[in-house]
Amino acid sequence: MSAPHPVTLPPPDPDPAEVLRYAMQPRCAAMPEELPLARCLAAAKGVVCRAVWQRYDCRADGVTLDLGFSRTTSKSLREWLGDSHAVILFAATAGFEMDRLIARAGLVSPAEGLLMHAVGAAVIEQACDRLCALLGETFPEERLKPRFSPGYGDLPLSMQRDIFAALDCGRRLGLTLREPSLLMTPSKSVTAIIGLERREPDEHS
Repeated sequence: MSAPHPVTLPPPDPDPAEVLRYAMQPRCAAMPEELPLARCLAAAKGVVCRAVWQRYDCRADGVTLDLGFSRTTSKSLREWLGDSHAVILFAATAGFEMDRLIARAGLVSPAEGLLMHAVGAAVIEQACDRLCALLGETFPEERLKPRFSPGYGDLPLSMQRDIFAALDCGRRLGLTLREPSLLMTPSKSVTAIIGLERREPDEHS
């Protein structure tokens, strides 16, 4: 099997509305004027988001799902993948610069720190969306299912260890996995599994 594929994603340009959604209750229509939304968004433009991905064949073996890089009995993931014959495993991160921006903002005020946390969340989600769009172009003959991460449903966080080993996240992205929480550093990082289904012939047109 080939080595995992590294990707550097375009500079972040998060939607202010998404930042508001992460920072406040959905019913809030605007950010209070005293919070520097424009400054936080401008600072995030200097963040470099990177990712690494690999494709694996997958198959069901009784109640066990063989993902190529790990085996699991998760019913949630099995139902999510449906008829997928392969998966794409990926890790993406907004890096330590995003964590530094969050820490600096928190020194200014708790409210500004919360706002920068929300910006970071929007940045990494946008990075994941961009990566998925790139993967869709890479595999035009297949349909990509929505991503699924450890910790969703009954898929245990312990799968993070297998993901980090398979993608060599430490060397390729500078990602570390904290024990025993299994949280990632840098904090604005995502690992996920994407199912691949074969398209019907009439879907290619």
